[in-house]
Amino acid sequence: MPYLKNEVKGLHYKPIKKVFKNEDLNIFLFLLFNFWKMNYVMMFHPSFRKILIGFLFKVLSFNRLKFYFKMDANDTLLEEKFYPESVNYKLRNFFYNKTGKFTVETKKVADFMNEFSYINVSFLPNGFIKSPENTITKENRLLWVGRVGAEEKGINYLLSALSNIDLKNWKVDIVGPYDSSFSETIDNFFLNAPGLKGKIEFTGNISSRELLDIYYAKSKVFVLTSKYESFGLVLVEALAHGNFLVSSDLLPAQEISGFGKFGELFPVGDSQKLASILQSIIDEKTHLPSKESIIAYADENYDWSGLVKKLYELLESK
Repeated sequence: MPYLKNEVKGLHYKPIKKVFKNEDLNIFLFLLFNFWKMNYVMMFHPSFRKILIGFLFKVLSFNRLKFYFKMDANDTLLEEKFYPESVNYKLRNFFYNKTGKFTVETKKVADFMNEFSYINVSFLPNGFIKSPENTITKENRLLWVGRVGAEEKGINYLLSALSNIDLKNWKVDIVGPYDSSFSETIDNFFLNAPGLKGKIEFTGNISSRELLDIYYAKSKVFVLTSKYESFGLVLVEALAHGNFLVSSDLLPAQEISGFGKFGELFPVGDSQKLASILQSIIDEKTHLPSKESIIAYADENYDWSGLVKKLYELLESK
């Protein structure tokens, strides 16, 4: 696994063997042979079966082993219906809250879950690992980062917007992998908008963290066009490098942008509104906050060194 070797050097890990087709059975077997060597177990997306597994090993460890469930929750949870008087609710309320600690990544979802659901959760957003300070001067550049060909990432909304604005002296970097089928989309785009050649670059995949940081550092505006995101870590990474955010109007984007203080949102899929926002920025009708103020906001709210301290305090609390 190149990522583990390059990005988290020194990490010791033991992969879970796929003995069974069922993931939960593999987790159970792994814990059965290893739980006595552990202090904490972290899981994602807490199903009732995972909770029961966790509860069992808490009992077997005489309550020494601590479980942490990162819910990786999006705003679809806000549509969930809970019935406090039901046996199912009471049963889940007992097992979930006796088994471990739970976190969600947006405050609105955390407030909703604590008021209506059977799970007591804490608000803990995703964060960034601070990069060494750089002296790169920001340029008139827009940046987009993601899986370029993935439909849910909505790159076509950006392409549609770009074909309807005057970029003037601005350039656009579109960073991320795409396959040969999307190459045809790119060719057709430049065929219909030949004046944008040389102003828009499709870089392909960038695996080097250092090189990706350079793209973040030299851009002024970060654009996210996703149809949905559970959080949108790229938004936080962009803030950490002093980028103003222009994003689909998603719950995480609302909170990450400081409810409009450090970004501007457009309805999902509305390329006309996106074009209008970008043109206003390019024409300098929209005043962008200073790089320093954006970075200070990111440091205060999303620096992982601070967030991990909060996580440790949560796990150690009774």
